[in-house]
Amino acid sequence: MIFRSWAEIDKKQLKKNLENVYYFAKKDIFAVIKADAYGHCAKFLAKILQKYKYIKKFCVATALEGKELREAEIKKDILVLGGILKEEVELFKDYNLTPVISDFSQLENTKGLKKIHLNFDTGMHRLGFYKSDIKDIVSFLKENNISVEGVMSHFPSADIDEEFTKNQIKELKKILAILKIFHINPKFTHLQNSAGLVYPCDFCNAVRVGLAIYGEKPFKNYPINVENIMSVKAKVISIKKLKKGDKVSYSGTFIAPRSMYIATVSFGYADGLPRNLSNKGYVIIKGYKAKIVGNITMDMIMVDVDSFKDKIKEGEEVIIIGKDKDLSITFSDIAEMSGTIPYEIMCGISKRVKRFFK
Repeated sequence: MIFRSWAEIDKKQLKKNLENVYYFAKKDIFAVIKADAYGHCAKFLAKILQKYKYIKKFCVATALEGKELREAEIKKDILVLGGILKEEVELFKDYNLTPVISDFSQLENTKGLKKIHLNFDTGMHRLGFYKSDIKDIVSFLKENNISVEGVMSHFPSADIDEEFTKNQIKELKKILAILKIFHINPKFTHLQNSAGLVYPCDFCNAVRVGLAIYGEKPFKNYPINVENIMSVKAKVISIKKLKKGDKVSYSGTFIAPRSMYIATVSFGYADGLPRNLSNKGYVIIKGYKAKIVGNITMDMIMVDVDSFKDKIKEGEEVIIIGKDKDLSITFSDIAEMSGTIPYEIMCGISKRVKRFFK
């Protein structure tokens, strides 16, 4: 293989994750494939997912993301979560995209569109109308003959705050009751995300799921069985012997405590490995855990292979994310070690890392 780093995306595991989510939720799924499907290659993933009848829509962040999917011959409905800007109106019309509308300035841009979804702020305070806006929203919709296909809100803390999340469900139910008075009865109501699937929502008939499809659990003891669909790999490109006292990498933050062997691996922060894993992260080589030594560089890392140096050679496969025998490294593991969330690690795997579907 000519690539120094690559990612393998497991289509069978994708199917298992998807089926397990669907059997648990028992609702239509809006597959969230924004940000290039969290780094998993949205165009190819969407071609696989659109075969499933219970995948009703794809969710993206921007009109341009929707355009890319249409150009890849994706036929299913595409919901643009980030709304519609004035300069994007023609894109929505030309590529048959549906916007999620969160404020009146965006509502003005929907004239001439067939359908929209309305987003209500039930506590996150990022985007969304307030309940008090409903009368004015309805007036605009009637004047411009715009159909409301869906109503939604968003859980910001479903993994950590049960009371807050349950209150959001109650708030959206009140909003729907008011909309009904004005004869607005959306085809879809969607609130639950991957973490929020554990909260009953009897008036919701669709769920927006991203993380769980890709195989990461949003919290410990997650009741749905999912596993990472992506494994990330690189190569050993050099093996070097150090003397006691030798310094490794930029700024010499690792000093060899003895004579030892290290391997240089073709994966760095430009490929998506957080630099703050320097001197504390690890990779897997031939079933052995190899700790990162020294600062992570743009294109490479150095790892301690002293205990199994005779079992490896240059060109050896290195697991950055994935599993081998009894060892594994997940996106969540890397996120926890580097003080962030798995979403950021997924999205950070760069374009230089070639994606393969198997």
